[in-house]
Amino acid sequence: MSNHSLPVNLFINHHHNFSPQYFFLLLYKMILNKKIAVLIISLIIAFAAKAQNIKTVITYTNSIADSRYIVYIPSQKLTIEDFTGKPDAGNDAVAITSSGFLFKAGYRNKAGKATLLISVYCNFDKQLSWMKESGKNDYILGHEQYHFDISYISTLLFIKKLKQTNFTNSKYMQQLEAVYNDAIKNMEQLQNHYDTETNNGLQKDKQEIWNKKIDKELTILLNE
Repeated sequence: MSNHSLPVNLFINHHHNFSPQYFFLLLYKMILNKKIAVLIISLIIAFAAKAQNIKTVITYTNSIADSRYIVYIPSQKLTIEDFTGKPDAGNDAVAITSSGFLFKAGYRNKAGKATLLISVYCNFDKQLSWMKESGKNDYILGHEQYHFDISYISTLLFIKKLKQTNFTNSKYMQQLEAVYNDAIKNMEQLQNHYDTETNNGLQKDKQEIWNKKIDKELTILLNE
């Protein structure tokens, strides 16, 4: 979800198309007409708006009100009881984990200073996650936990990319959408790769390799 408000300084937005050549030609003409002061102030504001990068404040949310979801916290692990969805009898899988990440964003412009506030959280959907009776054991639970871990890794990479992005007041929504879509695509690829290589956890030697790989990646990202 994305909540945002439009920039409030319409005067600045109307002057985004000034070129340096036009600026100096117009300034010269206005000097001749003795109207320098107002024009200089206006054009300085216009150029500042055109080049302005938005200050970005990013936070990770540790809890949400809806009990349907579990927000990822590194010290807390999933339990079999968290899988409350109805199993799909037509699905060969013995368990399904529904997890991912979302963000909320707000734009604030105060006294000409723009700030983009972004709240991010990684969650597990209990109602869409399920286990068949044959999957209710520690080994399968571990495989599913690593799916949730991958979602959190993807969340941390999303946050990292947000911090590296120079958001501007004219394109911040497009930039947010692009970063989010790219992060979701990468997460889906990683989840599919994990299931393919481990054969949904049936290849125990491959599962052990992935366990170590995911643990290592989490440790690195959490310590950056």
